[in-house]
Amino acid sequence: MSKTLTTVLFIRRTVLLTSLALIPGLPVLFTHAGQLPSSGGIPEIMTVAQPSGEPQAVATGTPAQTAWVEEIKNSLAMYKTNYPTSNFAPYVTKLDLVGDAVGTGNRRAVKTEMGAFFNMLVKRDHGISGVAADELINFSRMVTPIEEYGISVPKSGSDQ
Repeated sequence: MSKTLTTVLFIRRTVLLTSLALIPGLPVLFTHAGQLPSSGGIPEIMTVAQPSGEPQAVATGTPAQTAWVEEIKNSLAMYKTNYPTSNFAPYVTKLDLVGDAVGTGNRRAVKTEMGAFFNMLVKRDHGISGVAADELINFSRMVTPIEEYGISVPKSGSDQ
């Protein structure tokens, strides 16, 4: 074997063995990370202050799981600006329910509330603009995990 090939194999083995040797220590690192003082490890801006007297609701959903709901809310906020005469408040309320359901892991509520959201858009409930409704339907279809939750999306005017 050439000297270069031997060196490459040696480096690969060393990296692999070092990685394997470090794996058992990872849980210890993670458990001690929460015990770091705020001035030493985690920047103060990233720490979350908890009110001491009030019980906290525990959500099972992670920010990544609820990100799609926030994307739809952000899109909705843009349409509220572009179409000030339309009443988007019921749509925001519906998305709040969806976000809460995702956060608590209530799949049935996600399916029901998101289906109702799509129905509201298709019917142009609460006097929203047809253009805004069609664009929100298209955007929501792209970001919503429809198959994961088994959400039924009715056909809109542009689909028919």
